[in-house]
Amino acid sequence: MTSNPLTLVSSSPSEIDPVPADVRAVIDLFATHLAKVAFPDVDAALLRKQADEVRAEAKAIAQARDALTAAEAKAAARLATLSETTTRAIAYARIYGQAHPDRKAILDAVTALDGPTETPVTSIKRRGRPPKQREGNAELFVQAEPQ
Repeated sequence: MTSNPLTLVSSSPSEIDPVPADVRAVIDLFATHLAKVAFPDVDAALLRKQADEVRAEAKAIAQARDALTAAEAKAAARLATLSETTTRAIAYARIYGQAHPDRKAILDAVTALDGPTETPVTSIKRRGRPPKQREGNAELFVQAEPQ
């Protein structure tokens, strides 16, 4: 018998039953042709009970996934709100620091929050041999001269 992952619960016909079809076939066999037969530790009632337990666990998993998805969405929204608030807070702190030059540490701290400022690279002198120029497709690989 194959085992399928617990995905959805069979509470409506459109949902997938977490009990695999081959397992349901065995349960149906015991519910119909072997309904009056009981083997040690195996009968139709036990099989139905265990299948119902699997369905209940699948339902609990689906509910937990839904709750997790909702919690993740709520956390993402709160993080977005926090990010917007901190952006506004930095702007206020920058204005305050500029208005109070005697409190240079504040402006320095705000500037540090912005991260390092990149200085534009004017020209980089390459070291080593110049690249080989190949005939034929040379126009595809022509390097622009620095200004």
